[in-house]
Amino acid sequence: MKALSLGLIIFLWGTTLAGPPLPYKGQVYRSLPDTVRFPGPRKARGDTSVREVRVGLFGPSLKPKPGISTPQTARMGLSLFRGAKLALDEANEEGGYKGRPFVLVHRQVDGPWGIASREMVRLVYEDEVWAVLGSVDGPNSHIAEQICTKAWVPVVTPTATDPSLTQVNDPWLFRCIPTDEDQAAALAEYIFHVKGYTKVGGVFLDDDNENYGRIGMGEFERTARRMGHPLTMKVGFRLGQKDFSDQVELVTKDGPEALVIWGTPEESGRFVRELREAGLKQDVFGSSALAVPTFLEAAGRWAEGVTVVYPYDPSRPDSLTQQFNRRFTERYGEPPDFYAAYAYDSMRMIIYAIRKAGLNQGRIRDVLAGIRGFPGVTGPITLDGSGNRVTPLKLAVVRGGRFVDTGWSWGRSHRRP
Repeated sequence: MKALSLGLIIFLWGTTLAGPPLPYKGQVYRSLPDTVRFPGPRKARGDTSVREVRVGLFGPSLKPKPGISTPQTARMGLSLFRGAKLALDEANEEGGYKGRPFVLVHRQVDGPWGIASREMVRLVYEDEVWAVLGSVDGPNSHIAEQICTKAWVPVVTPTATDPSLTQVNDPWLFRCIPTDEDQAAALAEYIFHVKGYTKVGGVFLDDDNENYGRIGMGEFERTARRMGHPLTMKVGFRLGQKDFSDQVELVTKDGPEALVIWGTPEESGRFVRELREAGLKQDVFGSSALAVPTFLEAAGRWAEGVTVVYPYDPSRPDSLTQQFNRRFTERYGEPPDFYAAYAYDSMRMIIYAIRKAGLNQGRIRDVLAGIRGFPGVTGPITLDGSGNRVTPLKLAVVRGGRFVDTGWSWGRSHRRP
């Protein structure tokens, strides 16, 4: 009895010291502190008397490599490079950093993780960059995050949507694009509460070498279940797949009212083509990865009516966006896609932080962490305490072979419990 009483006293004393429990907000990581802080020193590290200011680019190669990288991966890499380079060149036209030019150092992520991590180490320790832009996807951005956290170098990922990147309380990583979690919430709100569908199926990239589809579909599946509408079917496809008859057959048997696709644009476009050629007329919705010309080319005329998360609207009337579109098209002979737009904005954020903080990684990190309402071609940029982008999400529908804004948007304030 005495032991029980003593245990109770110790428990009560311990809980008193600990204070009241953090409020539960639906998901454990949401109860982390509002702002991820870096408590380390802010003393300048490295040689600040450099003649050039190097900024790293960690992304795919600019051309496909047989057996290593695909044409669509190389297309993403080229867009990333072009957007970042344009922003850097514009900064140098304005005088660089106190008369010293910004220089882009590109290290490629193609191949196994071991190769990518080695290239990232070289970027940080051999090239001695002051900040890193990259990468386009979750796995390689995780590599950048781990190495840059160890080296105390800020990294901004332009298009990696994997929510786990910013769920580890890392003070050195920042994200320019909304996460899969936010995209899933926006699509679910639109599908279930605006369109009124209740029977929805999922089609996603399920490949050993790519986790984008599994992560995104997992987020949508959890959101749909919370809203009371669990998926009626779920089927995966592989990178490079050309025959989708098995997936189409499963959709035919299940008969969902609508489909959500979370996958690579080329394969997703082929699936939509086969779906329509089989006479199936379900409404189709997709993640931001489908909002690129590659999807339109792969699906052809069957892309008509597909609704996707719309991360970049080139028709925005502000002068910054229109100037970017014009200069990009003049330089490269084609309009920018959203990979180029987010790379451009991410590089402009890095340049702004370097100019404001000076050549000091800790202070550059502090400036990035404090970005609120930064003007971007993808819209005003505000980062939350975890380094995530906070912005309304738009949807677009394919009309006449191009993406057209639906006029509907979703923000975090609309999130349902």
